[in-house]
Amino acid sequence: MIKKLFSRSKPKHRASDIKSYQMDYIDLHALTVIQGLQEAGFEAYIVGGGVRDQMVGLKPKDFDIATNATPEEVKSVFDNCRLIGRRFRLAHVFFRRHIIEVATYRRDHTHAKGEQEAQQHHSGMITRDNVYGTLEEDAVRRDFTINAIYYDPTHQQIVDHCNGFKDIKGHTVRLIGNAVARFQEDPVRILRAIRIANKLGFRLASDLKKAIPQTIQGLYHVPAARLFDEYIKLFLHGKGQLNFDTLQHFSAFEVLFPLTQTYLAQPECKNLISLAITNTDKRYDQNKPINPAFLIAVFLWFPVQARKQALSQADMTYSDAAIKAASEVLSKQLQHTAMPKRFTAVIREIWLLQNRLERRRPRQIIALLEHARFRAAYDFLLLRQATGEVPESLTQWWTKIQEVDWPQRLKLIRDLHATKRNAP
Repeated sequence: MIKKLFSRSKPKHRASDIKSYQMDYIDLHALTVIQGLQEAGFEAYIVGGGVRDQMVGLKPKDFDIATNATPEEVKSVFDNCRLIGRRFRLAHVFFRRHIIEVATYRRDHTHAKGEQEAQQHHSGMITRDNVYGTLEEDAVRRDFTINAIYYDPTHQQIVDHCNGFKDIKGHTVRLIGNAVARFQEDPVRILRAIRIANKLGFRLASDLKKAIPQTIQGLYHVPAARLFDEYIKLFLHGKGQLNFDTLQHFSAFEVLFPLTQTYLAQPECKNLISLAITNTDKRYDQNKPINPAFLIAVFLWFPVQARKQALSQADMTYSDAAIKAASEVLSKQLQHTAMPKRFTAVIREIWLLQNRLERRRPRQIIALLEHARFRAAYDFLLLRQATGEVPESLTQWWTKIQEVDWPQRLKLIRDLHATKRNAP
């Protein structure tokens, strides 16, 4: 898996930038990659969240590696390596299902020798960044100081060119360099700053906070697929409610879900969303599975209901209006967060099952209980009941029919049929 190449001398840094440090936990796969690169004569460090999180007492989930080896050189060291990306060329070293990401040191894109190395949008956003450099150059072009701390597990040392260690002790998220320029280079840094600050319980540096309103429009130029990835990180990793509130404060939520923003002034909409986010945070804390589609179904519920009502008033049947409204709302949303089809299918089913759960047609009950999306639709119904949108008696009935045995289940269905038949 690892090929031996040649030897290089140990990199030199200013003594003031080096501190002795011992990390309590290092992923064995990451350690294997670092040792392989160092034995082949290259520099290699753990950098970013893998260092930052451990310094604040959290167990890191990812161990990214920075090196002076080019992606092609990394591939020459590891047989189990694959190169990915054009905007930002990376090497992925595979250990079955486990992947260690290896990035070559970059430097400022102004040193590029052509469009193959770097490209920049007229808004200031960097659309390609493959200008390689030294460790010190790589540090100053990273986003936040606390993400620019490099750890060498072989020598148990950290290299800190940007005072990241000081900002960790000061509980501060600070951009490296001019805040406005750094947000213009990559507007997603706005979302990352919010997410990291809330995850760690840190504050945002004053210049960073001032720069957000000046650069927030740049998020509209970010590819919808990247924004979906940020949605996952913002709302499905245990700090969703904090992130929602902060996004609202900076008028950033409307970039991700503009259709939803229109209805947030309605207490019913905001209550439904807050309850769903709180429940999702609890599921994360309890290590329960979370489907990304469910929360988006909640976010878009009021827009789809409004569109369905408008279509129904235009002489369209309720069923056709529901189907068309779902398609139209999802189509518009995909322009902002481009989610995979497997998620849009789940969202659509959750919405369309709501009417069937409300109507409770006796002949459909068994089929509904066996539907692949019944549980998600039922959970969605519980949220709607908690905010007063549907009566509690309805959710109590669906709860009970799941808890009883088959004879009692059939009796509940017969009683429901008799009630409906005798209704005036």
